[in-house]
Amino acid sequence: MSSSVRTCYPVFQPCTPLSTNIATKINNTISIRLGKTTQSTTKSFSATNPTPIKRTTRNDLNFDDTATRFRIKGLVHRIRALSTSNTKLQMLQIIEKDSDFQTISDFNHLLMALVIAQELDICLSIFTKLPSLLLVPDCCTHSIMIRCHCEKNDMEEAKRALDTALEKGFTPDAATFIVLINSLCKRGKVNKAREVFEVMGRESYKARVQAHNCLLKGLSYVGKVDEALEMLMGMKGTLSEPDVYSYTAVMDGLCKIGRSGEAMELLNEAVGMGVVPNVVMFNTLLQGYSREGRPMEGVTVLEMMKEYGCFPDCVSYNTVLHGLLKWNEVVVAIGVYKEMVGLGLAPNTRLMGTLVRRLCKRSWKEKGLLQDAGEVFEKIKKSGSVVDQGTLEVMVQALCEGKKLDQALVNLKEMIRLGYSLELITFDRLIQRLCDGGRVDDAISTLVLLQANGGVPSRVSYDMLIKELNEEGRLVCASNLFGAALKLGIVPNREPKVNVMKREGLEADPGELVSLAKLA
Repeated sequence: MSSSVRTCYPVFQPCTPLSTNIATKINNTISIRLGKTTQSTTKSFSATNPTPIKRTTRNDLNFDDTATRFRIKGLVHRIRALSTSNTKLQMLQIIEKDSDFQTISDFNHLLMALVIAQELDICLSIFTKLPSLLLVPDCCTHSIMIRCHCEKNDMEEAKRALDTALEKGFTPDAATFIVLINSLCKRGKVNKAREVFEVMGRESYKARVQAHNCLLKGLSYVGKVDEALEMLMGMKGTLSEPDVYSYTAVMDGLCKIGRSGEAMELLNEAVGMGVVPNVVMFNTLLQGYSREGRPMEGVTVLEMMKEYGCFPDCVSYNTVLHGLLKWNEVVVAIGVYKEMVGLGLAPNTRLMGTLVRRLCKRSWKEKGLLQDAGEVFEKIKKSGSVVDQGTLEVMVQALCEGKKLDQALVNLKEMIRLGYSLELITFDRLIQRLCDGGRVDDAISTLVLLQANGGVPSRVSYDMLIKELNEEGRLVCASNLFGAALKLGIVPNREPKVNVMKREGLEADPGELVSLAKLA
């Protein structure tokens, strides 16, 4: 909660500390107890004939004051607690009934807390009660309402609230302008944001740069990258000298429209001007190269980051890894993956699955990659993530091609345990490799496993098994297997070779008969 409160402090200007303790009765009541004052006076929203008292109308909220911060945070916490057990209408009734204010500062505290707690409708409703309290809104009040409308995504009302404040002679501080400019830009209303920027006038260097950055980001967002680039160049040599965020905003716009080369030039220019690049700036460039199908240049940027002392983060590596896999640079991708893991960074699980599949398919020609695929595969399982069906299937097939049959059987059983629908090609490949390796019994067990889990073996599997059983002289098993296939409506191309077998070959192992009985 502290972070959300802290972001609101700059919206308001300095003030004297408030001597009011705001407390809430969570059980359907909320009250504000006033401290000792020279004139003890209370006021309720529900009062009909208020007694006139002296009101403070100057901008006197100090959100740098520790006591004020804690008071606001406490009120926010209590409002949120109240919202869990009451509807917005009930909350409004409670606040109207039991809230008392002595100064406009008290009122601003409540408005600010409601905005932070995202109770925006209640904030607007409470604001309409201000005249009945004989309170005059000050600059802080108008600033809070501007922010409230921005949070509600009602930019017309936010702009109107600014106009009202200006008409009354108030000049909101720079942070209020920046909130409004940023909100307008996020919603693509760049022209309106420019109007607000012009009204902002001469503020501090930092505030002007922040406002410029919002406009640069807004222009890039709506595709007006050339205008953003022109504005950026116009900032150079002025009091609003562009910073790292200025350059990053324009670089992002360039990368999104396929002009990553220009973004790289802008990066070099920024460094030449003494701007220290950060990881966000580099990640923007990495994403651009990935989109444009230039993943190897992304790898170069990774090395460049290290040269500048800006070490890549998870986003950096995952972006490069995604680009390499998307454009089928598998060998380089496994190198980037190993470097990432070596640094203790966690790769994206979906990217790891993609890496396994690409390595498996590539391993049919480059055998050394199967081990890498197995290591990545095991890391996915150890992370607690569920391996998707496609990755398991490709892994089983690759293990079969690499003659890692025991591991293939383990992963096949894992597929069944996870309830995946079984692809016949995976079973066919495994049965074929088991037969090639002289492991006919394991091949028959695999066939039984397939049928036991709702699968229907293919003619190819029956042909391979009957062929191997014929060659081993196991006629009874071959005959029973042939019969099981016919019962399923499958007519194998191969038949048991009864006419060439000796009488003693008709005896079969009892275990084999049990397995084949399951098929029948």
